[in-house]
Amino acid sequence: MLSESSLRELRAYHRSLGDVTRLRIVQLLATDGEQVASEIARRLRISPPLLSWHLHRLKRSGIVRMVRVGREVRCSFDRARYAELADRSARTLMNHASVAK
Repeated sequence: MLSESSLRELRAYHRSLGDVTRLRIVQLLATDGEQVASEIARRLRISPPLLSWHLHRLKRSGIVRMVRVGREVRCSFDRARYAELADRSARTLMNHASVAK
């Protein structure tokens, strides 16, 4: 049985990936590496405030890291954190499926 904090963590992870724009952001960061936020907004053709909102959701889930460097915000994909959460999600579902039988 998962603790309440683990459940909240997995919920934030799944919600963060539940939007097409956020999936596009993750894909961009995973394939092209670290990007400046303004470049992500330009490439995805979305406004900076909308990008900021999506990045905040991804950061809360822990799969995107953001660092301010002067006036720029640099964003990167945290592969290790993503793999950990994906693995934990799969194990949770498999354990639940075996208990339900």
